[in-house]
Amino acid sequence: MTLTFKYKEIPRSNPTHSVSPSIPITISGNGGKYEFMVLLDSGADVSAIPQHMAELLGLDLNHEKEEAFGIGGKVPAVSTYMNILISKHHERYEFKIPVKIIMGDSDFPPLIGRAVFFDKFDITFSQSDKRIFLKYKGKD
Repeated sequence: MTLTFKYKEIPRSNPTHSVSPSIPITISGNGGKYEFMVLLDSGADVSAIPQHMAELLGLDLNHEKEEAFGIGGKVPAVSTYMNILISKHHERYEFKIPVKIIMGDSDFPPLIGRAVFFDKFDITFSQSDKRIFLKYKGKD
């Protein structure tokens, strides 16, 4: 079965408006479960969330700090894992993915990168229709 999502408008720190390939997912940690609208980023090796979101989720921030590289340059980060749930109607997929927690007061939309998530689904971005199609591939 294929999950279909419409592109969504995600608030940005600058005053521009754009729609992007975003999906609702539930992320869980020791602090509970929360639903977030996340950007599917085929250009990102790994998923990333801001520190304030990791704190809300109760994710472990005590790992060694490292540098993460992206479009914004070099930033301090902590690598860990988070549990995600993607569901729609009767379909439900839950698994653990690696994530970089961007330390400091960065405020950016959470993004899901290729590691693990893109291995679980065949993903089609239809820019003209502004839709994302996720077809689950099954177990590894």
